[in-house]
Formats: sequence, C-alpha cells, structure tokens
Amino acid sequence: MDSIVLNSKLLLDKMCIGCKYTYRELLRICGLTETQLCFAILRLLKDGKINQYRDTDVMYELFPVE
Repeated sequence: MDSIVLNSKLLLDKMCIGCKYTYRELLRICGLTETQLCFAILRLLKDGKINQYRDTDVMYELFPVE
C-alpha cells in the first residue's frame, strides 16, 4: 500500500471526532515527519474526511462518520 495512504490512515486513527488539532499537535501525536504529515493531510482533505480552517491558528478537525 502507498505510504501516503498508510500515513493518512494512521492520522485518521489518531484523531478523535469533535477534537480540534493544530499542525504541531498532529505532528506530536502521529510521529510522522513534516512531509509525511503534509501529504497525509492533503489526502484526507481531498477525500473530504477532515476539515481545515483558521481560528487563532490553522486547525484540523475530523468530520463525523455518516
């Protein structure tokens, strides 16, 4: 399986629905490199599984599963 797909699955497994994360928090909880995390985030944004928005910082949030 492609490493981007594996890393995005890891990211999804670490994120909790309803919780908001900064980029730095995601780096810490996933243990990925910055490049790996960027590609995983891009994949999940493209697939519509997470939301990205600006609050005081750029925030990432997992969409609820329907």
